[in-house]
Amino acid sequence: MEAHCMAKPLLQTSDLDLFMSRPRNRPFFSEGDPSGAIYQVESGCIRLQKMTEGGRRCVLSFCYPGDVFGLGTHGPEQVDAEAACASRVSRLGHLGLQRMLQSEPTRAMKVIDAAYGGQEPGSEHVVMISFAPAEQKLAWFLASLGQRLGQSVGGELLVDLPMMRADIADHLGMTFETVSREMTKLRDLKIIDLLGLRKFKIQRAAVLQSLALTGSLATSRHVPSPSSLAFSPRMPARRTFDLAAASAG
Repeated sequence: MEAHCMAKPLLQTSDLDLFMSRPRNRPFFSEGDPSGAIYQVESGCIRLQKMTEGGRRCVLSFCYPGDVFGLGTHGPEQVDAEAACASRVSRLGHLGLQRMLQSEPTRAMKVIDAAYGGQEPGSEHVVMISFAPAEQKLAWFLASLGQRLGQSVGGELLVDLPMMRADIADHLGMTFETVSREMTKLRDLKIIDLLGLRKFKIQRAAVLQSLALTGSLATSRHVPSPSSLAFSPRMPARRTFDLAAASAG
């Protein structure tokens, strides 16, 4: 089993003033809390979310180990940050950030940009939840998880799901039932294999990528290397997912 190489974390141990652990569904901060600190995920997964006036939860993004958040639309000015699973984060406080700005301004600006969500394809998420059909939304999300968290095993990608299906539904603007149904479709097409509720395997990465990019299934059965899964979803034309036709192909 070959794990993906993670980029070197932006924040190092010497930068940090606090480490915090939370069980699933417990907050690291809530909207309206004091702002100014920057957080880095050490383990687990963090949900950045808002509640609508009608009481519906919208999961705006997920942060994975090495990700930095805490400012702007990724901070307590606008969102809640909750543990999607048992998670641990580190914190760079306001004074520590000021020291970094004085001693290492270039790195400090990279940290600040990342904490505002500078590394996240936010516009792609908006396009997906606004225009894409359900099967394309889910394919886009699962392919991005494979790229980010997958481990290469014999030409396939094994992925641990750090979040619940309800979290995925609230991120993609779908219902829990739709997420489960579309995952079952992908399994029946042997594009993915479901290994329980919190783990899946990408069996036909090129097909999943085609569905994520275009809303249609690729005919090629070639499975590319994990690094080739990086892509930028385009605004899709709506298509109907024909399970019978796809299975016949």
